[in-house]
Amino acid sequence: MSSPSPLPAGARVLHVGPHKTGTTALQSAFHLARKAAAEQGVRYLSRSQHDARAARYVTDRMVAGRDPARAEKAWRSVVEGLTAPGPERRVFSSEFLSDATDEQVARIVGEVGAEDLWVVVTLRPLARILSSQYQQGLQRQSRHTYDAWLRMVLADDVSDPEPREFWNRHRHDALARRWSGHVGAERVIVVVLDPRDHTFLPHTFEQLLGLSRETLAGQDARENRSLTADEAEVLRRFNGSYADLGLQPDHYVRLFRHLKDHLKERAPGPGEAPLVTPDWAVERANAIGAAMAAAIRDLGVPVYGDLDSISATRPSGVDATPEPPAAIDAGVAAWFGAGLALAAERLVAQSPAAPPPAAPEPTAAVPTGGLRGRLSRRG
Repeated sequence: MSSPSPLPAGARVLHVGPHKTGTTALQSAFHLARKAAAEQGVRYLSRSQHDARAARYVTDRMVAGRDPARAEKAWRSVVEGLTAPGPERRVFSSEFLSDATDEQVARIVGEVGAEDLWVVVTLRPLARILSSQYQQGLQRQSRHTYDAWLRMVLADDVSDPEPREFWNRHRHDALARRWSGHVGAERVIVVVLDPRDHTFLPHTFEQLLGLSRETLAGQDARENRSLTADEAEVLRRFNGSYADLGLQPDHYVRLFRHLKDHLKERAPGPGEAPLVTPDWAVERANAIGAAMAAAIRDLGVPVYGDLDSISATRPSGVDATPEPPAAIDAGVAAWFGAGLALAAERLVAQSPAAPPPAAPEPTAAVPTGGLRGRLSRRG
């Protein structure tokens, strides 16, 4: 298809990701354009840039240490926004909705209603997602090297939790099938990102929602950058040392909540090497991508963008996964250490203040008869 027509007035849209398909940039654009979109009859339902708590709650993917009551309240707010009467087109975007099982999809559609509900799935080549998802795992305490992780995820047996989670998100034909089974294939829209045109995704959403051009694409939207090889290795080694010390996973979650922004703010030097996906993994991912593209076509869902591109990543020319760097750049290590100090400071600032010690009772107020005993106890 060339370009989409606007969805009907009153349409409700769930953008379900999956992860690493331009979701952060799109959510950032929606957040920045919230007022301009509302003036054009489009309401963005996340109160912040991305209300992940709501999606995590409904998919049973709560972060350790987070308040489930607040997460449930966030989801109820999304449901209320989607089900409220009115001609506005409404949008909720969260890549965590790609984690929903068939039963959870049924629950979500049951709560918000299937009438006037559209689901948008955004795609990019699987081979380009691999390194990004590996890095995401590092941010959740993974200790695998990139080579070990690739061989685990791309193996014939993917029954272990980590590859099973990956394929639940990134077997894109199965993702589209899960949602189309509950809303209908004609209501599941697949948008394939164009690596040569970073405005293709926001422009497509503008067309779907009847927004004027550049409402979303014209925003200075934030994108998540990838870690360099040195940055990824520092984090991997830190995860190993953290686990070896027997420190608690809940504390890691709280620590990383503050550290992750520091990770994204650093500007790598021009000579810092990225993580490289070897040719064997690219070829395997391309073959899986071709099978997914064929299955998506068979579903009969509307597709915008080049579906064949999800299986057309060029090999890197590297036959084997490069070994993790033996020595880490001192600047990267110092930057990471400073981030830990910053995270610790913020955690302390958020902790309940300890009550100040009680001031000693002035001796002048102590009766003469009890003064000797009081001084003795103080001594």
